[in-house]
Amino acid sequence: MKVILNQDVVGTGRAGEVREVSDGFARNFLLPRHLAQPARAKAEAQIRAQRDRQRRKGEAEMVAARELAAKLESVMVEIPARAGETGKLYGAVVNIDVAETLEAQLGLAVDRRRIEFEPAHELGEYEAVVKIHPEVEARVRVRVVAA
Repeated sequence: MKVILNQDVVGTGRAGEVREVSDGFARNFLLPRHLAQPARAKAEAQIRAQRDRQRRKGEAEMVAARELAAKLESVMVEIPARAGETGKLYGAVVNIDVAETLEAQLGLAVDRRRIEFEPAHELGEYEAVVKIHPEVEARVRVRVVAA
């Protein structure tokens, strides 16, 4: 019997795939548990339409991520911090500070967990990596200045 899997089934396939399985496996296991549905032309068309929607959504997210990356790479973020006469900071500038400054200066809300930034303990210029999308990351220039 041909079925379309609604969920991943170990040893059978992944969600959305059309598989040929034995009649008993389909009737007694897959169908009662709503893990699959019989493969009919209408159901296959729905699955194809759903895949197309997901693909278009993924492409749109990728375009938006690349635009954001281009915007982030073109700016320099200045973070004021208290420092001594030798340029050493009283504390450190960390990824949370970079996220707050991006939101304050550019109006971009970036989750601090998506920012890779080695803590800065001195005044100067640094680089932060912002992971916008699994395939897109932006390098933001950060300048730590005396407050």
